[in-house]
Amino acid sequence: MEQGTSISLDSLDFSILAHLQEDGRKSFTDIAEEMGVSVGTVRNRYNKLVQENVLHIIGWTDPVKAGFNAYARVTVDVKPISKLDAVAEALLNIDEISFLAYTSGDHDLEINLQCKDNKHLMTLMHESINTIDGVHDTHTTVYFQVLKWASHDVGRVFTEKAETKEVEVQHS
Repeated sequence: MEQGTSISLDSLDFSILAHLQEDGRKSFTDIAEEMGVSVGTVRNRYNKLVQENVLHIIGWTDPVKAGFNAYARVTVDVKPISKLDAVAEALLNIDEISFLAYTSGDHDLEINLQCKDNKHLMTLMHESINTIDGVHDTHTTVYFQVLKWASHDVGRVFTEKAETKEVEVQHS
């Protein structure tokens, strides 16, 4: 996993991000009008944010409405710890995993799974995750009902008074 490089984002960048989080299909023209800047400025900043992997353009699908009714959080213990990166790489290849992170504390990794149903979840755990070399133990929490799906609101992170904020960006 690569180290990030530092780039500077200013209030204009964060304002563009906030507009796109509110409505990802909002035109550059509308954003520019609301911000009082040129369309070219918005387009150039947008392109920079995408190029630097700060902004990712995706179509988010509600998993429940798409038929994925079993959603779970799983913590993974790896032994020996020297296999941690190999286990993480193997987990990256499992389509049902929507989130993967190294963690501190009692467990080494945390994943979120989106499965069609509990049988699919159980099969995935037994045949795909628990069989990865280095996976020592897993702890699964099944979510009965997700009450909120949301991305991080960058508008709350960045205040209008700050002129520049250094952000670590991971390049893949």
